[in-house]
Amino acid sequence: MKNQKKMKTLDEVEKELIIILATDKKPKFDISITQVFDFLSESIESSIQNQIQLTKRTGLNRILGKYKLAKLFSKGSYTKVNQIPGFPPKTDLGDLHAAELRLKTAITAFKLHSGPFSDHIVFGDLEKKQWEKIHSMLASFLFSYIELFGDEKIRYLKEKEMKREQAFQEKMESQQKHVNKSKEGKNHYPNKKWKNKKKHYHQKSNKNSGGDKK
Repeated sequence: MKNQKKMKTLDEVEKELIIILATDKKPKFDISITQVFDFLSESIESSIQNQIQLTKRTGLNRILGKYKLAKLFSKGSYTKVNQIPGFPPKTDLGDLHAAELRLKTAITAFKLHSGPFSDHIVFGDLEKKQWEKIHSMLASFLFSYIELFGDEKIRYLKEKEMKREQAFQEKMESQQKHVNKSKEGKNHYPNKKWKNKKKHYHQKSNKNSGGDKK
């Protein structure tokens, strides 16, 4: 699949989803946008439902699964439909709004989920970071089935907004460091005033003592 925007985290997927939802769009091939969202949602949901494996994975299957996972990660993307089990076979329009909501909910649920996780049908037992990478790569592949119109302007505005937020954050951090440094400087000599007062007191006492002797 050409023109894939490669994503490695669900944060990147969420940002791309915002762009998709904000632009005019249409499906490129023979599956609908609803199917794209629903299929990705189903993949994410199934990973956090801790489904019971009906068949035990043999040692050979586990080794093959890890090999296929390493091969996929080294490539960095899905390249063929037959690499993805259960890929939608034909167009089904469905309810686009419901599919959007389902996908957003699935992503949030995955982020909040700490475990346990289901086994992948091909790769076997996976950790959260591995599942997230697979979901993100699947999103990269599936989103390439959607043709966008006018997304360049929105991407530019989003990038500008992100840079502005980053600059503000860096400014706040710099100011906080300056405040902390000032506090540390003051705390470095906490007894300076007290010592001066003590010195002044002794000088005054000595004068008074000298006066009594006379």
